Amino acid sequence: MKAFTFPTGTWPRRLRRLSLLLALAVAGCGGEVGLGFVWFSGGDHWDDHPDWPSWPDRPQGATGLFPIAGDICGVCSVSRDGTGSAARFSDPQGIAADGAGNLYVAEGSAATIRKITPQGVVSTLAGSAGAPGNADGSGAVARFNTPTRLKADADGNLYVTDSGNSAIRRVTAAGVASTLAGSGVCGSSDGSGAQAQFCNPKGIALDRHGNLWVADTGNHTVRRIDLQGRVTTVAGAPGVCGSADGASAGARFCNPQDVTVDQWDNVYVADTGNSTVRMIAPDGRVSTLAGLPGQCAYLDGSPGVSRLCSPSGIDVDGNDLYVADTGNATIRRINLDNVTSTVAGVAGQNGIVLGALPGGLDRPIGVALAPDGSLALTTHNLVVKLLAAH
Repeated sequence: MKAFTFPTGTWPRRLRRLSLLLALAVAGCGGEVGLGFVWFSGGDHWDDHPDWPSWPDRPQGATGLFPIAGDICGVCSVSRDGTGSAARFSDPQGIAADGAGNLYVAEGSAATIRKITPQGVVSTLAGSAGAPGNADGSGAVARFNTPTRLKADADGNLYVTDSGNSAIRRVTAAGVASTLAGSGVCGSSDGSGAQAQFCNPKGIALDRHGNLWVADTGNHTVRRIDLQGRVTTVAGAPGVCGSADGASAGARFCNPQDVTVDQWDNVYVADTGNSTVRMIAPDGRVSTLAGLPGQCAYLDGSPGVSRLCSPSGIDVDGNDLYVADTGNATIRRINLDNVTSTVAGVAGQNGIVLGALPGGLDRPIGVALAPDGSLALTTHNLVVKLLAAH
């Protein structure tokens, strides 16, 4: 009898399902044995906003794209604080949510970090609009150079890839910026603090142990910063653009632009230059979950069939991955079986269309899971909320 095997990259994700089922079975057996299982450790949900349906209060099955902040206009190249549509963004890229429902946006061209409250009030947390530089400090004293992605921890600290400075920065909830790693010079070296070097890093994620994961875009590598601040190269070869699965030492990436980590310690990579989504398992093995290296195209389906085009944002929700498929102007979902489907947007049609899905998006970049179960997106110079069908 022929042995049954899962496709490469699928079996570790199926093992996650088995662990969940076992946890639920044990918890439901009664008696003295109990096993907890936590999907999200943040707040329960965002407060209501006058423009959004909210979860879990929204009508069963309601979906769509809804405005959070910014406005739809042909040229929105300014950075301006305000509420809802009165606010303006200049090149918003990465987006992150904290447990209280606040959103944070890395505003690349304006060189700032912005904050959006659950009521849609936008303010500048750190940096000064239109004044790029490299300086630690509080609020408007801090300087960034093309910040691109960010992630919030349980204490409200933000971790930011300061791409133009080739550094990893931390911004406290009060807006105080400091440099965690990187010398300010494009290079590739492991070590601590300024001894470590990155080159145009973009993606950043935080795992359940407190380690930071970095998509070191210009070096074509995935790096890790541990709790002691030590930087190590986990997968890929510095300066080598390619695509190869297998053991981490032999794996290759090309211009990866985002990463996310699930609660089983699998690391997912938006491998932008290859138009693929990759996974690094806890044992270091790298596999391809969606897309075909070197083919910028659009197609839903299983691994080997699906096609993406320059995906540049990624986040995880339980067993589902959500991908900002930038070149296709869509948000894609990859389920536990690694089957890719389209959640929002129409492939090849750039333009903002709010309301009922599929709606329309314009080169979406940032995608982040919010505590209410929705997704927050950056698209053009707008921040929107996506309520997807499940």
